Amino acid sequence: ALDAALTDLPGPHLVAATAGTTDAGLIDPLPEIAAVCRTHGARLHIDAAYGGGLLFSDRHRHKLTGLGSAATVTLDLHKLGWQPVAAGLLAVKDPRDLTALAQRADYLNADDDTEAGLPDLLGRSLRTTRRPDALKIAVTLKTLGRTGLGHLVDQVCARAGEFAELVQDHPGFELHDPPTISTVLFRPVHATDDDIAAVRRKLLTDGRAVLGRARLDGRLWLKATLLNPHTRPDDLAALLKAVEGTTPR
Repeated sequence: ALDAALTDLPGPHLVAATAGTTDAGLIDPLPEIAAVCRTHGARLHIDAAYGGGLLFSDRHRHKLTGLGSAATVTLDLHKLGWQPVAAGLLAVKDPRDLTALAQRADYLNADDDTEAGLPDLLGRSLRTTRRPDALKIAVTLKTLGRTGLGHLVDQVCARAGEFAELVQDHPGFELHDPPTISTVLFRPVHATDDDIAAVRRKLLTDGRAVLGRARLDGRLWLKATLLNPHTRPDDLAALLKAVEGTTPR
């Protein structure tokens, strides 16, 4: 379909692929998309806001094969990087893609001020009043390194797999699919979409669980995104039991 679109539509083309969808954590076939882009001379951007953290893990980084073919990549380390928001990053392969930062405004970066050693605000961010969010990311990377962060990624991915197995083994629940990253979509077998929406709100207002929601295949699903590496198997069982106990029979 992508090949046909790039053939039929006039260029130049920008293709945006996703490595970790918000709803289900799915990853596009990145190597295949990259190959089509090369054939048509299209620029490739990959949104890896969720899935980019898999790069830290030796066990899971293969899921991002093809990421290096992108001209630009979006990352958001408030997810699989355990940062407070905001922690978004744009990585570029060609430094010339950052020339938009080389703006001149006399009140912000006058030549004589720059020569005198005052900071050049426009040379650091398009948002001149942005907080120094890179500092917390740098401290985390310095403290844990790729190995430490990779261990945390492995843990949450493992917990998601365990929770999916609990759902699959329970006759009262339906699993959408095995998790690709750390998101599990599930729903009570006999519940309506209205029931599922009400269960989610009830658990939230009671302070028992924070579950997301996703509409896929024409149905509403509960979404458990496992991001706490300290989650234990009994926490997962308790979550499933809480959903079961709140679902109308």
